Amino acid sequence: MAPLAGQWETLSEPHKRKWVALATNFPRLPPAEQAKMHGRMAEWIALSPSQRTEARLNFGETQQFSGDEKKAKWEAYQALPPEEKRKLAASAVAKPPSTAAAIRPVPSEKLASVPRSVGSEAKPARIVLASPPEAGASAPAQAPAPAGNSR
Repeated sequence: MAPLAGQWETLSEPHKRKWVALATNFPRLPPAEQAKMHGRMAEWIALSPSQRTEARLNFGETQQFSGDEKKAKWEAYQALPPEEKRKLAASAVAKPPSTAAAIRPVPSEKLASVPRSVGSEAKPARIVLASPPEAGASAPAQAPAPAGNSR
């Protein structure tokens, strides 16, 4: 669980339970498998939340294939020359945007304009900060009362 220590407080309760369940089998794993698990935990925790979501979705999609099918597809991909891999990556289905797109552009006359301040004079501060007390002063300086609101 050491690779998760820095992020533990940010994990949801279901994710914490899942990691604890995985950790119960950890002592029974051979040292090579323990090292592999630690490495994968570190990789997982380094992913952003959106990357983790994408990984979960990809995992769900691959569950429709048997182990032999997955292995055959992976080996076929690995056997491709680098140029073919680039072509496949370029032709991959584009990911949907993470935000909703406008159906059509909004006309500029429908957009609100931001009022500009008139004149170069600055408005008085709404919050007046008290100056630090001088050395030797027995009572703290009183901040002036805020100006009234003229609504």
